[in-house]
Amino acid sequence: MKKVFKFALIAFAAAAVCVACKDNKGGDEPEPTPVVESDWSVIGSIAGDEWKVDIAMAQDGDIFVAKSVTLTAADEFKIRYQKAWDANRGGTFVALGQPFAVEHNGVNIKPGLDGKYDIYYNSGLELMEVTAEGATPDWTLPEPEKASWDYVMDIHDYNRNSEFHFTEDKLVIDPKAVTMQWKFYADEWHDYDKTRGEGDAAYHVWCNRLGQISNSAEKGWLLRFNDGGAKGSLRFNSDVFGNNNSGYVGVNGDKMYIWELNKWHVLTIVADGTNVTIYDNAEKIDEYAQSTPEVFAELPIERFDISMTWDDGTGYPRGQEFLGYIAFTRIWTKALSAEQVAATLCDVEDKDGLAVCWNWNLDEGHVVANQGSKGAAYDLDFTKALAGGQQTYVKATDIEGAWTDVNDVEGLAPVCAE
Repeated sequence: MKKVFKFALIAFAAAAVCVACKDNKGGDEPEPTPVVESDWSVIGSIAGDEWKVDIAMAQDGDIFVAKSVTLTAADEFKIRYQKAWDANRGGTFVALGQPFAVEHNGVNIKPGLDGKYDIYYNSGLELMEVTAEGATPDWTLPEPEKASWDYVMDIHDYNRNSEFHFTEDKLVIDPKAVTMQWKFYADEWHDYDKTRGEGDAAYHVWCNRLGQISNSAEKGWLLRFNDGGAKGSLRFNSDVFGNNNSGYVGVNGDKMYIWELNKWHVLTIVADGTNVTIYDNAEKIDEYAQSTPEVFAELPIERFDISMTWDDGTGYPRGQEFLGYIAFTRIWTKALSAEQVAATLCDVEDKDGLAVCWNWNLDEGHVVANQGSKGAAYDLDFTKALAGGQQTYVKATDIEGAWTDVNDVEGLAPVCAE
């Protein structure tokens, strides 16, 4: 839906505004009163002056305008306050007659236009617009482009459960400075009919495995929902952090945190050498002291599993598969702050320390490229991954059917809704 902002705009004269007229009996023409200049002005390479001459802007409330400014296609400009750079605005030009966002110290504005134009600034909305001479902006924002997260990976089908191995240029993490993130959506916490043990030692098992990131000795993150606890609870092996805590995520494991169904969650686990902190989206839900033994001073990431990849009859049946969708998986070689976690719930602008980034945002194909600093060494080719059951490789046809347009699945929320 378009967002329309309406403002009462006065019509600015090109060089003057008539605010008073003499008695015309004597034939005198109306005398214009000069426009009162505001504290904002346009400056740039306009008219070849190379950022030396300020063009005054007139004002009506939050709206400022410079009329009939001659531009060439090569011109660049910004606006500034009181002819100083302490407060200035720049931004990326969109199109003639369309508003665009501006910010302090933003990029130079490059309209690429030849001719005379009016330049508007709306300080209330931090928008600017270049219009044809005499045109009045309506500050109507264009329809937003389709979300960058159009697709996610559907992992309801056990045949899509996959185990990847990395043999070259392995990522070696420091357990005292690492962050792991999964963005997932579960639509069912399921049980399965499996009893382990005999007699008094028998117990019922239910476990929905989202996946695992580990070395060859399986030291690392193993994310297990409902593993003997309430549905929607989460257990994970955290021996990579030196805590060896296999309790439930909650208040230091004493109270189970319940993860909601039919909602996108960014599960973030941060280890900084002092504490391990767990977040659900931007909310901190657990924190416990970290004690890292020397044996795990460094950990090579050699393996990555999606959901439950074992079905060999030894007590690890496919019933432990995760039923839902995933949007991204990330490994950072630093401990993110709470503010940084909140800034990474959708796309990532600051990629410092982002070694592995798998965006499950494909509409076809069978290779998920690593967009982190480790590059192609951590690309995921499903046809080279072991499938669920560990007997065969994943079929390309199974993966091509996994890419799911979020707009085509009833009830599946947008990945990055406002």
